[in-house]
Amino acid sequence: MVDKDVSWDRRNQFHLLEVVAQWEGRVTTEHLQRAFDINSRTTSGGIFKDYGEVAPGNLVHSASVRGYVPSETFEPCFSHGRLDEYLSLMTRHGTLNPSFAGLKDVPAPTESVSIPHRAVLPEVLRKAVQATQTRSRLEVVYRSLSSPQGEERIIAPHTLVYSGQRWHVRAWCEKHRAFRDFVLTRMASGAELLGDALEDADPVLDANWQNQVLVRLGPNPGLTPEQQHLVALDYGMDDDQELKVPVRCALTHYLLQSLNVVWGSCQLSPIEQPLVVVNPEDLEPYVFNG
Repeated sequence: MVDKDVSWDRRNQFHLLEVVAQWEGRVTTEHLQRAFDINSRTTSGGIFKDYGEVAPGNLVHSASVRGYVPSETFEPCFSHGRLDEYLSLMTRHGTLNPSFAGLKDVPAPTESVSIPHRAVLPEVLRKAVQATQTRSRLEVVYRSLSSPQGEERIIAPHTLVYSGQRWHVRAWCEKHRAFRDFVLTRMASGAELLGDALEDADPVLDANWQNQVLVRLGPNPGLTPEQQHLVALDYGMDDDQELKVPVRCALTHYLLQSLNVVWGSCQLSPIEQPLVVVNPEDLEPYVFNG
């Protein structure tokens, strides 16, 4: 069991140790020095020592590679063992950590596509964050396709959500008396907190948020068997050629969007849409305009 008292800074450092060690086979004090702007080899050595105390036997020092390597019994404690964690570290230097670009131990250049960030007004985000933290009502002028000029709404946000393309809040809407998604970029300036949220706004009552649905995806049957097999490999499907993804019901639509799975009558060619939903009847209640 990992010590819950480990500080946030140490957890971040331990996360890097595990991810680099797992996916490169070696992690060194120089990784820590460059990634966290540590000037002292003694300090970075102390981080390895601290990690060894909370995750004994996970990393072992190897004189031959002049660094630490994963042991045969290595088990991630501060990471999840997923490739995307490594890729995230390798691309993070472009936005969060410029020093990471200088790592000599990076095996190959990496790059990622940067999706333009839609402009969220800082004052709007601050009010939304405050409302979620204090469980407050929030009065906003909200613009939508049906009301592009905007109309006043009173909402009670409980969670900020990044859908992969934009930020929104999951909130109780007093006008519609239902939990809905409100895109932050569509909120005008001047949002105001109005006091405690109503009892109906309790997040526990947001059934589509609290409950999950299993999204089952498979290769598009319009592809050749060889192409379907390749798609199955691309997405790490099981022997049944299915990718099974549990997701909050309220986030089902966004998951399909991120995987380029088109819902409804507008269909792409099999090459353009290599994945299809295997269980559409289970998802239909949670897909917009489904």
